[in-house]
Amino acid sequence: MPETRRTLRRIVHVTEAPLGGVVTYLDELVGAQLRSLPDVQIDLITPEINRDALAGLSGPRFTLIAFRHRRGSPRALLSMALRTLRHVRATRPDILHIHSTFAGAAIRPFAPLFPKQTRIVYCPHGWAFSRQGSGRAQKAAGAVERFLARTSDRIVCISDHERREAEAFGIPADRLVVIENGISPPAAAPATGPVTGTPPAPAPGRRLIAFAGRFDRQKGFDTFLEVMRQLGAQADGIAIGSAITSDETLPDCPDNVRILGWQSRAAVFDLYRRADLLLVPSRWEGFGLVAAEAMQAGCAVFASRVGGLQDIVVDGQTGRLFQPDDVAGIVALIRATSDAELAAYGKAGHDRYLARYTTERMSGKITALYQALLSPDAGR
Repeated sequence: MPETRRTLRRIVHVTEAPLGGVVTYLDELVGAQLRSLPDVQIDLITPEINRDALAGLSGPRFTLIAFRHRRGSPRALLSMALRTLRHVRATRPDILHIHSTFAGAAIRPFAPLFPKQTRIVYCPHGWAFSRQGSGRAQKAAGAVERFLARTSDRIVCISDHERREAEAFGIPADRLVVIENGISPPAAAPATGPVTGTPPAPAPGRRLIAFAGRFDRQKGFDTFLEVMRQLGAQADGIAIGSAITSDETLPDCPDNVRILGWQSRAAVFDLYRRADLLLVPSRWEGFGLVAAEAMQAGCAVFASRVGGLQDIVVDGQTGRLFQPDDVAGIVALIRATSDAELAAYGKAGHDRYLARYTTERMSGKITALYQALLSPDAGR
């Protein structure tokens, strides 16, 4: 008799990433899977720092396995990989879904020790070889990814730009699939008025410019602050987020910027609804989840012309694109854009979100990928 497709019964997600876009992605994806896959057990292995951000994930079919993790520590990465190996060998899931390049590099070398029926899905959330650095480091990262690609049944690229980068570095095209990120509206958005703790709207004649994410070099937080410094009395800035590691030294903050720290999703979306624009001055991005979040809320997005941001933001239609680090150019774009244009960008952005970046669309495509990998002829 011909072999039949296996029934999906258990998924294990794992990441070493602390807070930020990967964790938001997991919150969206796992939440959607818990709603749409009522007979599937879902486990999530993640650093302890992410527990509060994932507090909305619960139920008898969900297990969060938190571990202490020191970012950038090879020993911590090895410990996470061994923890994952033990869990996978004990539970024998149908799908092991690995998120982020560090987790992928640490876990996939152990693939020969995983149960034969476990299919490995890997999502880098931004290639290490596309980040700023020396050419030698980028070539080394590309070589590692090419070698480990053979251990992955499929590699999920979160933007078409990410897929093109992978193919350029020699990663086999038949292992790659593009599934763009999705975002859902916050469950607890307020009916009226700002979320408690957010500052009041700016004074008349001053624009409100938002920033959301880690306060680090990748996200261009220093660029955001310099833009706000040059805009001066023309704008007020609100930054939601923080530095991840305690040894990161933040640049001086100008008087027209308020720092709020990490906030609930309801507070973040409230800021997007009230802001004139979201500024995303990243130096590299696999996708740029905050841009899709802002578009969901009808907020114009001004973003760097890097990575997946180039696929999300349509220049002159849903916002504006600029070269990273070009503070003078960003300031000029903001000053040259009228209020009517910002409103039009916000509306067009919301329409684009509905067409391409909903959680249901993302989750449905990932479930279809899992099901295809469980068919008898999927094979590695």
